[in-house]
Formats: sequence, C-alpha cells, structure tokens
Amino acid sequence: MSKMMLHRIILVVLISTIAVGVMYFSGCAPTVPQQKTVSPERQKAIQDSITKAYKFELMKQWSTGYEYYKQPESKARAIRPFRKVMELDTIDMFKDVYAFLSDCYFSVGAVDSAEMVLTRGIEKYPDNVGLLRNRAYILAAKEMLNEAIADYEKVVELDGTKADDWKRLGQLYIRTNEIEKAKTAYEKIVALDPDDKDAQTKLATLYMSTGDADAYLNQLIEAEKRDPNNTQTMYDLASEYYKRQEYKNAITKFNEYLAKKPDDYFAMETLGMAYYGDGQYRSAIATYKKIVAAKPKEKKIYCDIATNYRMLGELRTARTWANKAIAIDKQFGLSYIVIGEVYESAVDQCLKEGGGTAKFMDKLVYRAAYQQYKLAARDLQYVDEADRKMNYLKDYLPTKEDEFFNKDKKEANGLYKVTKDCYKWIADSL
Repeated sequence: MSKMMLHRIILVVLISTIAVGVMYFSGCAPTVPQQKTVSPERQKAIQDSITKAYKFELMKQWSTGYEYYKQPESKARAIRPFRKVMELDTIDMFKDVYAFLSDCYFSVGAVDSAEMVLTRGIEKYPDNVGLLRNRAYILAAKEMLNEAIADYEKVVELDGTKADDWKRLGQLYIRTNEIEKAKTAYEKIVALDPDDKDAQTKLATLYMSTGDADAYLNQLIEAEKRDPNNTQTMYDLASEYYKRQEYKNAITKFNEYLAKKPDDYFAMETLGMAYYGDGQYRSAIATYKKIVAAKPKEKKIYCDIATNYRMLGELRTARTWANKAIAIDKQFGLSYIVIGEVYESAVDQCLKEGGGTAKFMDKLVYRAAYQQYKLAARDLQYVDEADRKMNYLKDYLPTKEDEFFNKDKKEANGLYKVTKDCYKWIADSL
C-alpha cells in the first residue's frame, strides 16, 4: 500500500470520528424511548375496578341460580348459573354453591354429577360436614358402602351430636358386618336420644347378637336380688323385658314399679304398650285412661286408646277417641293416621263378613282412609308414615272406570250413598 493511500484512509477515519462527536455534543444523537410508569394509586384503582366487575358477575350468577333454586320445579334451570359460580369463585364468596348445585343435580336424577360436585367441594372444604353427609348418602345409595362409611366417620368425627348421622353409620356397619362398631354407634344414638325406641331395640338386638344382651339382663336380675326395693333397677329390668318383647315379664315388673312410683306416666305409657304387645287390649285401654285422667291434653294417648279399640274391632269407638285428639290439636298427624287405619279395618271386617274382593263401595272407604292420611301428611312428624300408607293404598282406590260404571249412584254433592250396612257408621255418603 502506498503512503498516499494510507493517508487517505486515516483522514476518512478522523473526519468520521469528529462528525460523530459533533452530533453527540450538539444533542443530535438518537434517544432511547422512555417507558411510561403507572402510579400505585392508579394501579390500585385498576385492580379495584377489575375486582368489582368480577364480584358483580359472581353475584349475578348466584342470584340467578338462587331464584331458580327457590322454586322446586325450576331447579334444573339453576344448574347453569350455579356451575358458573363454582368455576369462577376463587375467593370463596359462595361456599354453599357445592351443596346447592349438587342438590339441583340430584333433583333431576343426575346422581353422578351431584357426587362429582360434592367431591369438588370436599376437596376444597374437607371439613364441611354437610358436603360429607350428602356424599355419604349418595355413596350408600350406590352400594359403595366402605366409601360411605369413611364419609360418615368423618362426619361424626367433626360433629358427633346428630343421632341421625350415627344411625346411618350404624346401619352401614351392620350391612358390612362390623358389629362391634355398630354397637358403639347405637350406644351413641341412645345416649343422644334416649326416647328413640327403635335404636334401643336395635341396640338390644346387637347386644343379643354378640351375647351381651343376656349378660345385661342377668346383671339386672342379680341387682334386683341384691336390692329388691331399688326402683331404678325395677324400671330398667321392666324396660329390658319390654325391649326384648317379653311382654308378660315387662307387665309384671312395670306394675311392681308403678306400685312404688304411681305418678311415672312414661312408665305407665310403656306398660300400656306392653299390654298392647301382649294382646291385652282392654288392659292397655284401662292403663291409658289413667294417664288421660291425670293429663287430659296428652293427645298421643287418645290415639293409643283408639288403636286398642280398633284391635278389639270396636271401630266406631276407636274413631271417637281419635277425634278427641283432633279436638286438642287439629294439626296432629297421628290422629288422622289412626282414623285411616280404622277405615282400613272397616274394609277388612266387611270383606271378611261378605267374602270376595274389594268392590266399588269398599274402594270408597279406602279413599276415605287415603284422605285421612293426606291430612296426616301436613304434620312433618308423621309425613313419612302418611306417605307410606298413601302409596300402599293408591292401587286400591276407585278408578275413573269404577266411577263411570257407578255414575247412576252419584249424588248431587258429588259423593256416593253408602249402601253397605257395615259402612253406614262412617258416613251417609262417601
């Protein structure tokens, strides 16, 4: 390379360097874009706006679902908004959505979907007794007994104060042949609800199934020998005989006890039940009448008297006593159940006297009984029993065809004149 060429190159580099320096110091250099910053206050305002919109959407879906849910016939329409709440709610704003949504699915027969929702809820809230209880019910219905037991065990671990939970658990233990655990469960039931006679009977049966019942009875007998005037032992022994359905022994012991405790009307009532169980209906009636003489507002006892008269076949008298219970409390379901049973017994009597199968007039009496059970169903305490009885009778009621072929017997009031003598005590028309 020649000297002249080298000088030219150096000159070009020098000129370029000077030019860049001039541009920099004159402010002509290119600038880097500055990033725009958002103040903390502005950021909070944006976040609050988003949260408000989110909560508004949650509230809207919940309100929509709940309005549908309140109407039993519209529960299916509540599923979609409730499901949206379940999917969107990450802040636990509506913890009850799992219970509501599962109930909606259950009401339309989508049992698997109901179980799925409950499982999701339990995963999120593992100590939610209501969700565990509902899933256990579904699992038991699906014959998944061990899984149902696990849920009910968790339920009673979290809240062991509900006799119904122990009862369902005890029943499952029996079905899986876990008798010792079943005994423990039924002991809990009796402790929580000493008046639950079914649980007492079941517990006695469980004791008996393991040999404990005889041991318990023998202990009471020995205790009575040691202290024959101990009224508590008398009562316990009488009650044990009653629970074992040894009614004659129970009657003897209750009478001994009442000779010392004549004002124990609960024991007197149990004595009446023992007489009933032994078929001594007039003795039961006499015992119950002592109770109502002292406690005239005891409506159930009037029904017990009526039931014993029904067993004697004195149906008109039985109805009279049941009506006395109604006079005390028109909403008392048992009194209507007893009258319904009286009417059913009337059909049995008439058919036994006349032979043959139920005809139109007999079906009208069955309908009268059905109407009594319908009245009983207004009382929540007896609605299940009333429903069972109505379901049993529904196939024996008059059909439209029956009414068509008997339309000539229909009176102006829409009823039918009673033509069989054995029913005339019930009413002139049915």
